[in-house]
Formats: sequence, C-alpha cells, structure tokens
Amino acid sequence: MNTTTRMVCPAIVALMACQSVPSTAPSTDPLPVTPAAEAGAVLDRMEAQGKSMTDFAASVTVEKFEALTEEREIRRGRVAVEGAVGPARRIGVVVDEVIDATGRGSPDGRRFVFAEGWLCEFDATMKQCIRRQIAREGEAVDPLRVGDGPFPVPLGQPKAEVVKEFSVTMAPLPDAAFLKSLAARADSLVTLRLVPRAGTPMARETGALLLVLERETLAPAAVVVEQVNGDRTAVVFRGAKIDAGLDPAFRELLTSPDTTDWKTDVRPLS
Repeated sequence: MNTTTRMVCPAIVALMACQSVPSTAPSTDPLPVTPAAEAGAVLDRMEAQGKSMTDFAASVTVEKFEALTEEREIRRGRVAVEGAVGPARRIGVVVDEVIDATGRGSPDGRRFVFAEGWLCEFDATMKQCIRRQIAREGEAVDPLRVGDGPFPVPLGQPKAEVVKEFSVTMAPLPDAAFLKSLAARADSLVTLRLVPRAGTPMARETGALLLVLERETLAPAAVVVEQVNGDRTAVVFRGAKIDAGLDPAFRELLTSPDTTDWKTDVRPLS
C-alpha cells in the first residue's frame, strides 16, 4: 500500500473490576459501555457502511489555517462519491469559490475526478489537466482513507487498518469557531480522535485527526486535521446524503470535462 492510500484507528480493551453479588440474586444490569468499546463499535459500523454504500453527496467548506502567519484560506465546493470501497469507486470534487486571507472571495471552478487509479485535476480557466496516478492498474485503492488520501471524507474505513496505525478514542465536539454551526446539534453527532502511532509515516507531520459523524447515519459532518507544526485543516459538510441517489448536478462532478486543446500533464507512478 502506498502512502497516498493509507488510513487507520485502534480500540483498547478496558479492564473492569469484578464485584461479588449474592448467588441467589445475580445482577441483570448490562455492563457499562467503555469509551474504547464505543469507538470500536463506530469503526465496525464505518467498515460495514463502506462495503454497502452506493453513493454520497455533500457541499463542503474547507478552512486552511497556517500557524506561522496566522492566515486563513477558505474554499467552498461540492463532493460526490459513487460505489462502495474498491477499484470501481469514483469520486468528484469541484471548488466553487476561494476566500483568501484578506477575506476577498473569487470563483474557482477547478474539478478533481478520481477513477481507475488516476486523480485528474481540471482547470478550465488555465485550460490545463493534470493526471496523477495514485494506484497501479488492478490495485485496489481507496482515496478516501483518512490520513493520506487526497480527499478528507471518512466513508467506510477498514477497522483493522485503522487500528494498526492510529490510536482511536471518543472525543467531544471541538470548540472551534469554524465548527460553531454543529454546536447546536452536538447530541446527534459522534466524534473520533485519531492519533498516529509512533513510527508511522503520518506521525512525522500529523498530530491528530478528528472525525465528526452523524450518530445515526455516520454521514460525515466535519473533519479536522491537526499538524504538529500548528497548521490545521478543517472541513465541514453540509447536506450530506448517503445512498440517496445522485442528482444530475452532483453526478456531473464524476465526469471529466472536454479537454480538447487543453494542455495535459500526465504523471504516472515511478
């Protein structure tokens, strides 16, 4: 597995103290659910979801914060996914608007399409297409894997791979201004905190990942990537829908535009 397609998380078994009870009256109270067990259960549900999911669509807002300059850049766009985990999965992302550090917004229009192991970036303004190979032919790859995938969209993560490289715990919803739209419905959300295990490639640059999911459907509500140098990327999903069918506007994101007369830069894996 190459570094662009790695994802991970862990579950820790908690020891519980035993309490004696009279043999004539055995306790029927259920054992308490530990935070580790709860995190493991969420990972189990995520993995099952990834095996059965047919489609996903949402609008997204991305905030990139640079600690050194304390500058923020915001991007607004849309994402569409079709297919369960595996080589047949297709992903489309379009960046509709970019708001720079001065607060000035401008239309963007760049489109990213992942299919059959290739990530293609289309820039209609520059009439340029960049095709990056992130998986060899026939290699099963999931570009949505949290951590190294090019799209921070937590959908259907294999639990065994998660626990191999991350320590996973339950966490409260982050108290961040960028996530304030989620605060009013915090009870309907569940948050996982993923910390890269020592010695893994992600541990060199990433301090933690926070996955905020809808408690009932596990549709992503937000993702926060915290770098060890203080940089941070936060993504908020709006109107996220799983297995609701893609409407024409979102389905269009999965198709490549006409690139006749465009400059094309092909970058295969070495």
